[in-house]
Amino acid sequence: MECPKCHKPIGANDSVCKNCGLVLNDDGSKAKVPLFSPKKSSERKKERTELGFFSKAKTGGETAAKGQLIGKLKIFGIALAAVALIVVVIIIIVKVMGGGGEKTAEKISEYINKPVTTAEDKLGLHFKEESDFDGVNYAFGFDYIYEAEDDVKVDEVKYPEWAITINVDDDNDITAVTYTNIKLLEKNHKGVKTDSKISIDNFDEGDKLSKVLDGIGIDPYSITYRILGKTYVFKYYYHADNGDSWSVIVTAVFDTDDKLEYITSADVFPTDMSFS
Repeated sequence: MECPKCHKPIGANDSVCKNCGLVLNDDGSKAKVPLFSPKKSSERKKERTELGFFSKAKTGGETAAKGQLIGKLKIFGIALAAVALIVVVIIIIVKVMGGGGEKTAEKISEYINKPVTTAEDKLGLHFKEESDFDGVNYAFGFDYIYEAEDDVKVDEVKYPEWAITINVDDDNDITAVTYTNIKLLEKNHKGVKTDSKISIDNFDEGDKLSKVLDGIGIDPYSITYRILGKTYVFKYYYHADNGDSWSVIVTAVFDTDDKLEYITSADVFPTDMSFS
């Protein structure tokens, strides 16, 4: 017999031509060999699996898993956005209400010469005619008040941490807004402790607000806003050379351009609890 391909002699029982490698049928004719044998197909499938290629069933499962993951990521994204929104709202509230009520007082002061109801509507606030604290009703003079919910004790008497008092004219238009930081007096009703008496001799008419505040060196316990400017009041105490403890009130008045008009310093009786 001869090979149908290379025409060289082959044995009658040869299944493969030894010369060219042609696969033969039993009768010596050329055999029809499938493109992939079952073994090779299985091996190729294994290789595809190892390389990350999946059958339709597995692809469907993977798609479902990816879908679930995407769904979870979307939910997480929505939750994250909600948290971010809450944080933004809190930041806005803190900006408006920050500074122990000082920022709120400043916002209210923008409505001086306007009806008090306009300020309430525009700012979303509610002003009361009386304080929730008897100490404030006794020590302060006001027509309306907006105050902190948290309280402090000054000489065993409860006060709000801060209060914003509003004065109006006969038409109920705002004439003055005063912010008072009562928490400043929590440790001592005489005010902030200083090493010595604060000199006001270095301040001149026309000095900028920032220069005066830096020179005083302590936080004001009240700020009053009026149409023609604002007034800062500082309350502090110090120990004199003879050992006496004196409380002092410094009052600085500024014009509408935040330039100093005048400043005064006055000793007060140690037990004076006046807030004005």
